[in-house]
Amino acid sequence: MSVQTYSAPAEQSHSSMVFRPAPDSSRWTGLAVSVWILLIDLALAGWLTRRQADILSFVLLALILLSLPLLLHLFYRTWSAFTLEYWLDRDALRIRWAAQCVVIPLPAVELIVSEGEMALSPSPRTWPAPYIRQVVGQDGQSIDLLASRPPLASLWLQTADQFFAISPAQPTEFLAALQAYNRLGPSRTLAVERQQSGLCVYTVLQDSLSRWLLGAGFLGVLLLFAALFSTYPGLPERMIFHYDATGLPDSVRPKNALFLLPSIGLATWLVNSLAGLWMACRQQCSGAYLLWSSTLFVQLLSLLALFSLIR
Repeated sequence: MSVQTYSAPAEQSHSSMVFRPAPDSSRWTGLAVSVWILLIDLALAGWLTRRQADILSFVLLALILLSLPLLLHLFYRTWSAFTLEYWLDRDALRIRWAAQCVVIPLPAVELIVSEGEMALSPSPRTWPAPYIRQVVGQDGQSIDLLASRPPLASLWLQTADQFFAISPAQPTEFLAALQAYNRLGPSRTLAVERQQSGLCVYTVLQDSLSRWLLGAGFLGVLLLFAALFSTYPGLPERMIFHYDATGLPDSVRPKNALFLLPSIGLATWLVNSLAGLWMACRQQCSGAYLLWSSTLFVQLLSLLALFSLIR
């Protein structure tokens, strides 16, 4: 293990340098898996449109819907693997990936260890790009893994209260540039921080209440379609949808008009989810929670209306 400490900074400035991470095969594997899941979903959707509504049709629909969160996760992680970069200038090291950026001011770095001592197995939850995640060390200290290689093969940067693992493809050149910038000294004072460069959905979903409300709305969509698909084959071809004041039917429609009710539940979930995420990204969490809760109310009314028609 080799250790490098910092000398006191001097003055003057240089332009920034960009270092690519060491090659990571998981990004291509993640891209291939994402494309295959998307192709399978398209095939299932084509099969679904040619089938009559029944239990098997619901299973196909559920598989497609359940794959969407997995696809979003895989696309985000693959995007992270393809966009990981280390931007270095006289003020700070900026580690960029996907829509996020971690800023580490050079004066804040107290120690660099060229070979880490922490063995860490990849987690399926963070694949692809398994070494881009936050973990907690044995001493309770926060560790930011921002690398394309395992911790044992990464560079470790230590600040006063945090560790960062990185893996530039050219570690020798990276360390030489970092030392040169450090001798120049910073042109301004920065703090260690994590920035969002636009897309903040991933961060919003770290909130357990947000995940619960969005997940409950998604389950509500599945419940609406399950209730209709399970009874659809036994329903008459034309059904009474409304009665007038005297109790006589005044609205008779084909039974496929019943799909309007679960479609309302699905549309409400999609619109309110996107609007709520937009509000949460702007720190309007109360409004987001209200929108997501109203989705459950609309779905409950749709379910009650559906049961009243198919009973």
